[in-house]
Amino acid sequence: MNLFTKTVLKSLSIVSTIAQVLFAFAGLMLLFASGALLFVSKGLKTQLLQYTDLYSNTNLSVWFLVLSCLVALAIIACLFIIMYALNKMIGNIYEQHYFVSQNLKYLKLILISISSFTVLQFISQLFFAQAHAYNVSHIFSESWPSLLGCILLLAIVYTIYVVFKYGISLQDDSNNVI
Repeated sequence: MNLFTKTVLKSLSIVSTIAQVLFAFAGLMLLFASGALLFVSKGLKTQLLQYTDLYSNTNLSVWFLVLSCLVALAIIACLFIIMYALNKMIGNIYEQHYFVSQNLKYLKLILISISSFTVLQFISQLFFAQAHAYNVSHIFSESWPSLLGCILLLAIVYTIYVVFKYGISLQDDSNNVI
């Protein structure tokens, strides 16, 4: 493995670790916010909602907002799991363990997490449509073409999964012959 590849893999490992920390922090803050929605008074809730695009629609129930927060928390959990599995897989590749069963396990975890992320993002878009709130998140686009992008990403990861699965079977055959 050349120096450029090692540098890129180390950089990706650092970026994925930073992303894990940020997603964990965001998840904790979202959990705190959804819990706080249950205990604040209606006047304070209205005051808090003025900082969001949901202020014009103040007839939303607290349970609707809490359920929306829980869906967002599940989305963040999916992203955390993706970064965790990616970090572990990068570590294996850095150590030149390419076609091992651990990488297949991490790819399967990434595949499940991306599938869950796509479904949860669809549910999130339905919630935003129900609340008549659009462009609430500046991080994730709440548009239907972004769902198509997630489905294409899912297809790409599935293709990589199939290639790794076949590579592992070839590696096992090669090890049995020798």
